Order: sequence, then C-alpha cells, then structure tokens
Amino acid sequence: MSSVQEPTGFVRTLEAAGKLMTGLSVVLMIVLALPIVYDALLRALGYPTIWVFETTLYAFIFIGFLGNALAVKRGAHFRVTIIAQLFPRAKPALDMISNVSVLLFALLVISSGIYFAWYSWSNTISSSTLLEVPLWIPNLAIPIGGLGLLLQTIVQMCCGMPEHGEAGD
Repeated sequence: MSSVQEPTGFVRTLEAAGKLMTGLSVVLMIVLALPIVYDALLRALGYPTIWVFETTLYAFIFIGFLGNALAVKRGAHFRVTIIAQLFPRAKPALDMISNVSVLLFALLVISSGIYFAWYSWSNTISSSTLLEVPLWIPNLAIPIGGLGLLLQTIVQMCCGMPEHGEAGD
C-alpha cells in the first residue's frame, strides 16, 4: 500500500511534462524500428546505409534519458531500501533524504548537461562520421532527461511515493 495523494494545480503541470517525456520516449522506441528494418533490408540487398547506426544510437540515448520520469513515477527508479526495511519508522525521513538527494543529482545532471551541450555547440563539435551530426543535438538528451527526473521527483514529493514497481499511470 502506498501513500499517494491526488495531484493538484502545479503538480498536474509537472506530471504533464513527465507524461510528455514518457510519450516522446515511447514514440522514439516505436519509430526506431523503421530505420533498423530499412537498413537490414538494404544491407541484405548489398546497399548498406551510412546514417541508420548513428541516428538510432542517438535515439537510444534520448530514450534512456527521457525514460527517467516514467521510472520515478512508477517507483522503478534505482533506490536502496535496506535501511528503510530495517528501520520502518524512519522510512518517511529516509524517503525525504532520498528525494532531496535525487533532486540535487537531477540539478547536477541538468547543469552539467547544459554545459556539455553548450560546449559542443560553441566549439562546433560534430561527430566524426560521414553524417557529421552536431553533437549538441544528442547532448541535449542529458539536461532534458535530468529535467524529467527533477520534475517527477517534485511530483513524488508532493503526492507521495509509489511502492517499488507499482504502476503509476
């Protein structure tokens, strides 16, 4: 049994942002199959592509970072629970410490990711492949994913924490 409360106002807006990131992640996962099938068919016919591997790799990076919000929402995000199991009365305090730690980590990921993307953009760094993709584009996955982690953790702190593995939709 979890202590999840009904979201209100600002929290609903944060949840909507998390749902948007989750939706983008799911769409990317579905769309990702198309270029892979296309490349497999062309490769079998002797005409391999130069763009599929790199673009699908960047899509996988975005899927991984955008999935943070869903993982936190469902209680499937990484956490250590042994201390809470040993000291059940301390669970609320330990949950607060955990959430504050995640918030601080999310802020670190966002700020580092923004710097990383800005550095790539300002120095015109691109991939060393034939596509020469500007690397600030895939680097944006880091701060966007950190933002999803931050927003969904705030929602979790306001509305309660789902039990590990509990469906959050």
